[in-house]
Amino acid sequence: MKVWFGVLMLLMIGRVEAQEDFFFLEPDTTAVDSLALLLAETPLEVVLEELGDSLLIPSSGRVRILRDRYGVPHIFGETDLDVAFGFGYAQAEDHLIDMLLNYRQARGRRSEIEGRAYLEHDYKALLWRIYTVAGELYGDIPKSTRSLVEAFASGINHYIKIHQQVLPHWVEEVNAKEVIALARWLVFLFAEQSGAPELAQKGLRPTLVDLMASNHWVVDASRSATGSPLFVMDSHLPWSKPLQWYEAHLVSREGLNVSGATMFGLPVILMGHTDRIAWSMTVNAADVFDLYEERLDPANPKRYFYEKEKERMTSRRVKIRVRGEPGEGVYEVEKELLYTIHGPVYKTTENWAYAAHTSMEDLVDFIGQFYAMNRAQGLEPFKRAMARLELPTTNVMYGDVDGNIFYVFNARCPVRSEEFDWRVPVPGWAAETQWQGILTFSQLPQITNPKAGFLQNCNTAAHLVTVESGLDPDVFPLYLGRGGFNNRGHRLLNWLLTHRGITVEDMKAMARDDYLIAAEEWKGIILRAYNQTWHEIYDPEGQVGAAVDILRHWNNRASVDSKGTLLFSMWKVRFDRLMGQLPAAQRKDQTAQEKLALEALRTAVEFMMSTYGKLDVVWGDVHHIRRGEQTFPISGPPPGTTALHMTRAKAGSDGVFQVTRGSSFTMVVSLTEPVQAWSLLPYGNSEDPESHHFIDQAPLQSKNVFKPAWFGEEEILYHLEKVTTIPYTSEEADLVSQRVYWRVRKKRGDLPGEQGMESEQSEPTSEKMEQEP
Repeated sequence: MKVWFGVLMLLMIGRVEAQEDFFFLEPDTTAVDSLALLLAETPLEVVLEELGDSLLIPSSGRVRILRDRYGVPHIFGETDLDVAFGFGYAQAEDHLIDMLLNYRQARGRRSEIEGRAYLEHDYKALLWRIYTVAGELYGDIPKSTRSLVEAFASGINHYIKIHQQVLPHWVEEVNAKEVIALARWLVFLFAEQSGAPELAQKGLRPTLVDLMASNHWVVDASRSATGSPLFVMDSHLPWSKPLQWYEAHLVSREGLNVSGATMFGLPVILMGHTDRIAWSMTVNAADVFDLYEERLDPANPKRYFYEKEKERMTSRRVKIRVRGEPGEGVYEVEKELLYTIHGPVYKTTENWAYAAHTSMEDLVDFIGQFYAMNRAQGLEPFKRAMARLELPTTNVMYGDVDGNIFYVFNARCPVRSEEFDWRVPVPGWAAETQWQGILTFSQLPQITNPKAGFLQNCNTAAHLVTVESGLDPDVFPLYLGRGGFNNRGHRLLNWLLTHRGITVEDMKAMARDDYLIAAEEWKGIILRAYNQTWHEIYDPEGQVGAAVDILRHWNNRASVDSKGTLLFSMWKVRFDRLMGQLPAAQRKDQTAQEKLALEALRTAVEFMMSTYGKLDVVWGDVHHIRRGEQTFPISGPPPGTTALHMTRAKAGSDGVFQVTRGSSFTMVVSLTEPVQAWSLLPYGNSEDPESHHFIDQAPLQSKNVFKPAWFGEEEILYHLEKVTTIPYTSEEADLVSQRVYWRVRKKRGDLPGEQGMESEQSEPTSEKMEQEP
């Protein structure tokens, strides 16, 4: 007899009444005790004793998920496919609904669940045939990738099957093509963003307007106190789907041993480290997206000119299901999708159409490339994986335990005619604007083991990643993309140049460095202007003078205890606005700058006094990280400025800034043997509000403290919190399913002997359960 059946029989000892097609129990002490037995978790020490030496060596076809005290899953399996299955299940445990919404977005079906706000996103996914191409080319993907993705999807579906009765009604099983499509959608977002300049020329914007930025740097043994490379990766993406990070550690007996972060719904680690190497990515200025201006036929707007011929646009209509406001139900919006020989049409006017072309259009093995990177044991295998060019943009940086450091300005860059400016729309009727292939990996800017002993990139140009880089920008085609320099790059390059004997703690400190170069540069203008004209300023209450004094004594850091950060930010935003109104020729005039600096300071002071009632507002009092009902102060640059530790926030009506993007996954790696690492997410590793891992890393963020990213077996076991073995047998699955169901009932106060039993006697319907996950 099944274990859970015996428990349920005990539950049935009480009198059973049928209500609304569901059987409920009259309170009975035996039933209550039996339910407690059903809901009880086996103590960890009992699990460990039962598993013994087999804990890290699950039997063939089974997977062990070991969660540490920050909820990070360390997934052990015999084969890579076993581990992929476990990875799918672990992600479902932590963020199933968000992951499924990512898959729906890739299919153009998200607005059916989340409403009109995602209609244009769905339209873009359909316009670019994100899911369709994944299906059409699925058979062309190497079998190793397909097997990995299919195992991952099976792990997700194992979770869904067990939890189906408490999931929203719209939850469906995942297929492998959806996983491929999600990878395509994420790649598309970055590729399209590279075309922002030409889109702006025609009043268009990319799907994600601001992808933010990122930092990464690596020092070799000559600058490291450990005698081995030290690596920092610090991604600056939104703290929400689809670009939210998730941390995991994957280990198989086939040699896979990789730890780091991925995005919800992907089966590979995108940035992190193995027992041999570390790598990460930042956004670069690679141009992999073009906009073609198509001249339309006045007699037929569905025809356009190409050279001397007329071509007909391809057209198809789609219906997008959209969830209406409460009480409205779901309605359909019909859209027409138009295509020229260059690609999808973004816009049509009376005589013109604008069609887009990007080098990611037919990419389907992004996951395969990262799988190869996850398994790479050294620099050459890593380069071979990168040479697939399934990743269309980003700077990629690398370090390894052998002492190598490496950088590449990665791009799946089309070969184009240099007669055209590819940052503006190009004539679609000219054959000369057709692409002529793709630059090979060997043709991209790259550096191995520079003399300076370090590499850094904070979204800066390739030739500026180190001193004496040996890269000449003029050697590479202009259409590849250039990039420039920024304050983050200045700050980091100067620090790296002037430091040797760098420790892990030094790297952590720089990863959370909140020094504002903008303040260093502009405070002098404010102080000089005030010193020269203070006697002419009408300041009866001395508030402008007090503001100057605050800025004079401020250390230019956006720390939580800073009293100058908010004041400077309010000044900078107003100063930038005033400068933008000046003719370009006057913006470098010192007298004009000083005049505007004082005007900006006067209005900033007025705003500070009216909003906060004082000028010396502590930055941590108004700059917060918030999740659920919990709020924490956080350091980081205010609007109008940047720092190595990046945050981006918007102020509410109360003047309090809620941070929603910035340093989204940070990891510091010591490439010693064995490798050691420390990491930090903004909130936690779980999207379940009931989990203590929903926000357990926010206090660390607030204090700029990194958690250990445990990698060795002994330290994982020492910090172990939970063990799960999957796939469940039929009997185990039934027990877990019943346990899940009754836990939801318990949460709702809908159990035998509990208060609320009489008023809430109905089965949890799918609509009710939508609020539960």
